[in-house]
Amino acid sequence: MLSEIKKKVENLKGKRIKIWIDVGRNKSETYEGYVLNTYKNIWTFKTDTDVKSFGYSDILINSVVISS
Repeated sequence: MLSEIKKKVENLKGKRIKIWIDVGRNKSETYEGYVLNTYKNIWTFKTDTDVKSFGYSDILINSVVISS
């Protein structure tokens, strides 16, 4: 399952996407940017002002949702 998610994230590398992040306590954040890099256990996301990193399992448990 995680290998499928990793392949999908690798295919989005360099493409402009939006992500929704569940930060807990009924709060969420939305960012627009692109997948900067993919590594064995994490992937990085670049916005206009920041670089954020996430695990592939974050997508699996719906803490991070990717939309195009």
